Formats: sequence, structure tokens, C-alpha cells
Amino acid sequence: MAAERFVGLANYRRLLDETIRVEDGAPVLGDLGQSFLVTLYYVIGTIPATLLLAFVIANLLHQKIRARGLFRAAYFLPHVTSTVAAGMVFLWIFNPQVGVANWLLGRVGLPAQTWLQDPDPVLKKIAAGVGLGWPAGLPDALAGPSLALLCVIIFSVWSALGFNTVIMLAGLAAIPPELYEAARLDGANARQLMRRITFPLLSPTIFFLLTISLIAAFQSFEAVYVLSGGGGFGNSAGGPLNTTMTLTLYIFTNFYQRPSAVGYAAAASFVLFFFLIGLTALQFRVVERRVHYG
Repeated sequence: MAAERFVGLANYRRLLDETIRVEDGAPVLGDLGQSFLVTLYYVIGTIPATLLLAFVIANLLHQKIRARGLFRAAYFLPHVTSTVAAGMVFLWIFNPQVGVANWLLGRVGLPAQTWLQDPDPVLKKIAAGVGLGWPAGLPDALAGPSLALLCVIIFSVWSALGFNTVIMLAGLAAIPPELYEAARLDGANARQLMRRITFPLLSPTIFFLLTISLIAAFQSFEAVYVLSGGGGFGNSAGGPLNTTMTLTLYIFTNFYQRPSAVGYAAAASFVLFFFLIGLTALQFRVVERRVHYG
């Protein structure tokens, strides 16, 4: 191994080169740029779906129903389950030969999929299935997440749903019931109650979940690693054609699997760190203005 030496800002210059470069007069995403785009798809796919589902489920569990405690425990169970163990189960669910996912597709007359081995963008697959041709001309990188990444997103939503639901439940329980009673006496319907009482008073909880969910999504590693490379089915880390290579997995790959790229991986980690600080500060400056604190 060559002796270590100080390289100044060379690793940061390499980061710029790996983000976007020009080939044959056209801009092309580098490995880092591709990883950032995959991470954006992952963040956009997981956070809205998780928050929306958590809000719906929390509202249902907030009602007086039978075995409410049992349902609450069942929804929280994925959060306390080992990510690696649960990820291995999902690997078998999405197994292209013996998985439950393909069995369910077969029951409704749909063709089997290769799931975690499929690098094709979901948008193009859906468009082809319904007879639309316009997405075919888009570059794969800009046509949405791959089917493999969609599988990772589904698992991540399932895994994070319990925690978000419990926090939503706590927020709903903190809203005084007298406000709903007074509004009903004034003739408010369910939609008005949701818009004028529930959403405003639940906004601090939603803002908190949005903030920590954004940070967690950009830092997500275990689920991506297990489903895209650590579990097998012939995939290397990063999934098929690196379509599940998120930023954290990109940093891990360079740091642990490429001895000559340790400094480069460290530089990428610092950039991600400061990016998350800036993103969090932007949330507090822009989103917090819409939060109603009592």
C-alpha cells in the first residue's frame, strides 16, 4: 500500500468531477451525481407516503375501536424489528422465482417481475403497460426510480410507518376534545374539523416528523444495503446498474471496498453532513412559518 500523503482539496475537486461532467459536448451525471439523484427519488418516495399513511392510520387508531391497543402494538412492531432481519424477509417476498409478490401478480393476471434485479424506471414500465409512449424518450436517470429502488422504498415505508404513527397518535391525543365539541355545536362538519382544528394543532408534530424523516432518509443505509446487495440474488452493492446506490451506500462502497478512495469517501461524508445542516436550517426558516404552536 502506498504511503499516505496530503492532497489538499483534490478530493473535493474529484467530488465536482463525479457529480456532473461533459462527454461529447453533453452533460452527463457522474457516479456521485447518480447517487444523489437516486437518493432524491428515495426521499421523495418514502417521506410523503409514510407521513400520509401514518396520519390516516393514527386517525383510525385514535377512534374508540375494539382491540385498539393490539392494533397500536402491531403497527409499531416493524419499528422495533431488526432492519436486517426484516430486509431478508422482504428479499424472499421479492424473489423473482418463489416470492409472494410474483404469486400475487399471477393471481390477478399480471406478468411476473424481477423486482430487485430490475433497473428499468417505474414510470416507463407503467407507461408501456397502459400504452403511453412519451416517457420512452426520457433518459433512464430522469424517468423516476427503478423497480429495484421502488422495492426498497416500499420496505422503508413499512419499516418507518410504526414510529410515525405513534408520534401522530401522541399529537392527536394532545388536541383538547372540547375544541371538536364546540365546533360541532357551531355546525362544523368533518372536513371543517380536519381543516380548522386537526391540521393546525397537529402541524408541530408533522413538522417534527418531516424534519427527522428528511435527515433519516438521506442517511438511510441498512435497508438499502440489505435489499440492494447484502442479501444476494446476484446483485452487487448498489443494485442493478447502481439504480439503488444512494449517497450513504456510495460513501460506504468507496470507504470500505476501495482502499485508495478513503479520503474521497470522507470528503463526500463532510459534504453530506453540511448539506443536511443546510437543508434542516432551510426547513426551519421556510416550513416552520406554517406551524401553529397552540
